[in-house]
Amino acid sequence: MFCKHEWKLLTETVTKSKFEVAVATIGDRAGDLKLPWQMSDASRKHIQTFVCEKCGKLKRFVEKI
Repeated sequence: MFCKHEWKLLTETVTKSKFEVAVATIGDRAGDLKLPWQMSDASRKHIQTFVCEKCGKLKRFVEKI
């Protein structure tokens, strides 16, 4: 019932920003097209998932960077 957790890092991911996705989609035609202001957001997320080695409980941390 009560567990003194021993957390182990399961996965770690950094997402791409809207701007990075838009530039990758445009590719070589970047000089011809203009991005809308909604796609100029450069914020990304750092997502870490931990699992307790004793009880199997999952915990996820999401941080904006």
